[in-house]
Amino acid sequence: MTRVAVAEYAVLFWRDGTLVWDDYLHHRQFALTPDSERVLRWFASWRELDSIAELGELPLGIARRLLEVQVLVAEGSAEHVEQQQMLAEWGTWGPSARYLHFAARTGSDVRFADVLDDELRSAAKASEQPAPAPAKSYPQHPMIPVPGDRPDSSAWRRPGLVDALFERRSVRQFTADPVSLDAVGTVARVATGPVEVIDHPQVGQVLLKTSPSAGARTPIELYLYANRVDGLAPGFFHYAPLRGGLERIGDSVPGSVLGAALGEQPWLSDCAALLIYTAVPARTRWRYERSRAYRDILIELGHVSQTVLLTATALGLGAVTATAMRDRELEDLLGCDPTAEPALAVTALGRPAAGLG
Repeated sequence: MTRVAVAEYAVLFWRDGTLVWDDYLHHRQFALTPDSERVLRWFASWRELDSIAELGELPLGIARRLLEVQVLVAEGSAEHVEQQQMLAEWGTWGPSARYLHFAARTGSDVRFADVLDDELRSAAKASEQPAPAPAKSYPQHPMIPVPGDRPDSSAWRRPGLVDALFERRSVRQFTADPVSLDAVGTVARVATGPVEVIDHPQVGQVLLKTSPSAGARTPIELYLYANRVDGLAPGFFHYAPLRGGLERIGDSVPGSVLGAALGEQPWLSDCAALLIYTAVPARTRWRYERSRAYRDILIELGHVSQTVLLTATALGLGAVTATAMRDRELEDLLGCDPTAEPALAVTALGRPAAGLG
């Protein structure tokens, strides 16, 4: 007899009062009725298909239909083999990672717009739905200017790109020495400051930076927690690329509070300067409506953080980037709405301990 069970390549969610089965592996969705939900609970573990007949003819008919559309999978079937392979490759990361990856994949039926079509679509959209601002600012907060021009790297410890690339190391041991405001400002400026500001007639301001950004939407925001930065009182700052400086947005917090947000990792909480990356998904989502664009934000985070690490190395600073943190605690310290501006990663900056930089 055929044994069947609920497929493990889907998630359930409510939409307008309807329970939706979202098959993220095959990009299909089905609305589930209370009777269908009852069938799924029956087959939460492997059972013979006809076993549900003891609940009546209707549940048996629903079960057969759910098997046809692969909401249920038959033991040993091609769908079962596919599921087992997916679980073997992704299982230890859990359903959230699988959903993030597979739900954002692009199907073969998707049509990609060419550059001109995409530009015309964005311009038309802007007339009905203005594009989000390309950068945040806290104009009501005091600002400390940082270097705004293209930096002169002649005095840097490793001004050459190849030297910086080959000498970069993840540094987790720092001295107690402070770092200069000029150095921190230079890292922020090089990594997330504008190289060029374009006034698009329909879309508005577009920022071009040293790191590429999908559609030039620049969703990454940069914050600073200053522990020991010459010229800055300890506390939280936001780098405002259009104002050209660091906006003070919060006072210092006890080390235990910062440490808790950073997973009790002392190289992060005790470093001289901590850079914090957040993202404003609305900027990217405005131009790219498909979920795959979420990947572009994470790719951009990689670009920006690599630029931070290379610039820090070129200046003779030690640095390390981490994503192991307690998201909500860190977002609360920044005053960020986790649904509109989630925290993504941090980079510790400081003077490397002897022999490490």
